[in-house]
Amino acid sequence: MMAPWPPQLIFNTDGHWVINYQDRWAVEDIVKMIPVLADCGVDALTALVGIDDDLSWRGSRYAQLWGDNVADWNPDPMTSDIHGNKMDAGQTLHVHGRPVKAIDGKMPQNAHECLYGLFAKLIADGHDLLQVYIDGARQCDMSIYAGFRMNDAHICDEARGWYGRSPQKIERPDLLIGQAVPRGVHGAPWGFSWRWDYAQQGVRERFLGLCDETLTRYDIDGVELDFSRAPPYFRSGEVFTHIPVMTEFVRSARAVVARHGADKRLIVRVPVGLGENLEAGLDTETWLREGLADIVVLGSPGYCAHEIDIARAVACAGDSGVLVFAGFDGATYAVSPQEGYERHLSSVLRATALNGYCEGAAGIHLFNYDYPSHRAGPTASADFNDYDAHHLELIRDLKDPEALARRHRCYYLPSPEYDPGRDLRVKLPRKLALTGRGAGEAHALELLVRDDVEGGKAEGRIAGVELRLRLVDWEGVAGRLRLQVNGTEVDFAPARRVANSRGQEWLVFADAPVVAGVNRVLVLLEGDVTPEPWPSLEQCEILVLTNGH
Repeated sequence: MMAPWPPQLIFNTDGHWVINYQDRWAVEDIVKMIPVLADCGVDALTALVGIDDDLSWRGSRYAQLWGDNVADWNPDPMTSDIHGNKMDAGQTLHVHGRPVKAIDGKMPQNAHECLYGLFAKLIADGHDLLQVYIDGARQCDMSIYAGFRMNDAHICDEARGWYGRSPQKIERPDLLIGQAVPRGVHGAPWGFSWRWDYAQQGVRERFLGLCDETLTRYDIDGVELDFSRAPPYFRSGEVFTHIPVMTEFVRSARAVVARHGADKRLIVRVPVGLGENLEAGLDTETWLREGLADIVVLGSPGYCAHEIDIARAVACAGDSGVLVFAGFDGATYAVSPQEGYERHLSSVLRATALNGYCEGAAGIHLFNYDYPSHRAGPTASADFNDYDAHHLELIRDLKDPEALARRHRCYYLPSPEYDPGRDLRVKLPRKLALTGRGAGEAHALELLVRDDVEGGKAEGRIAGVELRLRLVDWEGVAGRLRLQVNGTEVDFAPARRVANSRGQEWLVFADAPVVAGVNRVLVLLEGDVTPEPWPSLEQCEILVLTNGH
C-alpha cells in the first residue's frame, strides 16, 4: 500500500541503522527509530540502496554488495573508525556511537568491516536490508524512496574510501573523472577523482539500470537521485558541453520511474543555488519547467545554508506540477551558543525552514539528522538512536510553519572553519575594509529574514532581536569600528558578550533594527591607517527571540 501523496517532511538516512542488528540479531531493531520519527511528523523516508556506489544486496546486473570485493580489511594495519581515523589502543570501536560487537564469532577490525559483516550476515540470515526499511516504513504509513547518491566523494579518500571502490571503478578507469580534481573534495590531496564521469554513456546506463532494477525488485514509492552529493559530474572544461546530456539523463530517469506505474515518484536533490547547479552541469530550471521530477529538493551537500533559491525554483516550476522542497543537513557552520547547545543549532534549521516555507517551499528534506554529530550538541549520548526532547521538537516544528514562527531562530552567514568543499556561497570570514580607502555600502553583508519582525513584536510573538558578531583582533581599534544595520548607525557598544567552551566570543547588540526581508549589516574601519593586527569579522548572526522559545 502506497502512503498518501505528497509528503511534507522527508527524512534521509544512509542506512547505517544496520548497526542495530547486532543487538539481538532482530530486524525490527534496525528500524526502531521509524515509529519515533513518524510520531514527530516525518511522512517520507529515503534510505540509500547501499554505501557509496554499491548495494546492500547481491545479484544486481549493475553493482555488487558493498565490500564484496575486499579481501583484506586492515592492510595498514590499524584499527579505524567510520571516518577512517586511526584509533588508539584501548578505544572502543564503534559505528556512530554504537559499540561494535563480534559477528558470528569474529570481531571486526574497523568500522567498515563491521558494516560489511552486518550486510553479509543479514543476507545469510535470509533478510534484505532495503526491504527491512520498506516494511518498517509501511507499518507507520510512511512513504519510502530508494536513495542514490549520484557521485559520492567518500571513495576518493585513500584512507577511508578504498573500501567502497567496486571492481567496476577499478577495472574501468575510462568511466571516471580521473585526474581533474577540484579543490575541496576527498580526492584532492591525491590528485585523482574516483567519481563517475557522466559524459560516459556507460555511467548513465548503469544508474538508469539500477533505478529500473530497484523498482522491479521492491514495492517502493519511488527513487531519490541525490545530485547534491556531489559535483563534479564531468571532467574539467567539459561541463557546459554536457548540460544537455545530463538533462536527457534525468528525462530518461523520469521515464524509467513512470514505466513502473503512475503512483511511482521521482525526487531529485540538487545544490541550493540554481546558478551553481548550471555550473555543475545540472540545468535544474529546465528540469522544473519540463516537470522532469515530482519533487526537486534544493539542499546543501553538507551543511545548513540559508541562501536557497526557493522562490526562483517555484517560479520556474510554474504549473508543471513539480513540488519544490527546502533541504538541509543537520550540521551548521559554527554559531554562537544558544538554547544550551554549542554546535549544529536547531535555531538555524528553524530559520532556514521558515524562510523556505515563506518563499513557497512545499516541504522540508532533512539530511544526516540521524547522526548525533549532525544534531544540536553536545548531548549526553553519542548513540545515534538517542534523540533528546529538543531534537524531537525540532523535527516536529519542521512540518509546521506556524510552530517555526513561534520558536527562536538564528539567521546566519556561512563561515567555515575548514574548507567546505563544494558547499556554496561562503561569505565569511573577511578582513574589515577601511573607509578611507574607498570601503562603503557595497561591503554590507546580507541576511534574509522571512518574518514580519515588527508585526511579531506588536502581537507579542517576538520578544526581541539580537545581532551577534564574532570579531578577532578588534580591541585595539575599537574606536574606529563602524556598525550599520539597514542604513541605521548602531553604536559599537555591545549589550553583552557570549562565549563558547572553545573561548570564541560573540558581541551581542540588542534590539538591532532588523526588518522583514533582506537585512544589510555593515562593519567597517574608519580612516585609512593600516591596523596591526588587522581585525576580521568571523561570523554574523541575527537571532529572532520569541516568547514561544
